[in-house]
Amino acid sequence: MPLADRANHPLRRLDRYIFRQILGPFLFFVIVFTGVIWLTQSLRVIDTVVNAGQSAIVFLEFTALLLPLVLSIVLPVALFSAILFAINRLFTDSEIVVMLASGLSGTSILRPVVAFSALVMLLVYGLTLYLMPTAQREMRDRISEIRGDVAAAFIREGAFLTPISGVTVYLRETGDTGEMFGVFVQDERDPDNQITYTAQRALLIRDDQGTRLVMFDGVAQTQLESSSGGLSILRFEQLAYDLTQFQDRDPTRARKPSEMFLNELLAVDETNAGVRPVSEYKAEAHEALSAPLYVIALPLLAVAFVISAGFRRQGFTGRIVLAVVASVALRLCGLALKSAATGAEPLWPLLYIPPVLGCMLALGMLSGQRLFPRRRVEAAP
Repeated sequence: MPLADRANHPLRRLDRYIFRQILGPFLFFVIVFTGVIWLTQSLRVIDTVVNAGQSAIVFLEFTALLLPLVLSIVLPVALFSAILFAINRLFTDSEIVVMLASGLSGTSILRPVVAFSALVMLLVYGLTLYLMPTAQREMRDRISEIRGDVAAAFIREGAFLTPISGVTVYLRETGDTGEMFGVFVQDERDPDNQITYTAQRALLIRDDQGTRLVMFDGVAQTQLESSSGGLSILRFEQLAYDLTQFQDRDPTRARKPSEMFLNELLAVDETNAGVRPVSEYKAEAHEALSAPLYVIALPLLAVAFVISAGFRRQGFTGRIVLAVVASVALRLCGLALKSAATGAEPLWPLLYIPPVLGCMLALGMLSGQRLFPRRRVEAAP
């Protein structure tokens, strides 16, 4: 068949038509779900950025680093929703009924669905195997760097900040020369020895000895043990408050499994696992390999539940609800098996069972229905 005829073949046109019916809702759901989940995930870094006195640019950088993680969650859900919506609309408008009545086989309808799902699955593999570990590693390095630079929390005006747990800082204003005015520091790390510092002005000094907040003309109030109930007040002309104690002295840190690439996860053994069990690394590795398979399994379930029972005038709401419940149950089963494999390394093959089982269930539902009609051999007259 010539190339031009192949492009105009009815099956090719049908593939492109169903493909377009899926693409529009898919893009819509991706935008909506990304906005919602991105917002919820970004709340995790707000405390770190705000309490460390960082700028809005740093916050935007952090939220951008969250995007691969958000997309890895959004894309399978958006695809499932889009295919469920598209197939339901095609069936409601009787387009699928016409396709089947015209002699098309079920594979003609499933082919564009599987092709679209395969493209999204490849994208999810790229996210989980490369972009997610890269982004998670960069974000945690930046968070560690910001937490180590506690001094940045002392140069933000008019806000109560918590650079570390138990320490609250307030600064009324700063001068052009870097001098700070109206300084308040509350140190509650020791419940039996809480100290409150207030000073007219202060300077932030960094040298080879570390970082210090030198306060002038102030008062240090110490709340003594609760049994005595006393309050010690010390007036000072100059007092140095050591900030080096808050900084991260260890420039190296152990990588979490979510920050490691697939080859690194699979290479972990008892000799280099550190404080984490080897099973946790293996579970993370096989979760990265098995999770994208749901991108195929869930759309097949959507198709199976909507059209396996044939056309019904009373609607498809019940079938849509069943498809959603079955898909959620399948994914929750996968997460439960990952949790089990984290505690026992030999269980990692179980992570591949839910997506494979979902595909088999969907194909089993479809194989006995009109979607895969069997040809009848009629006797010659």
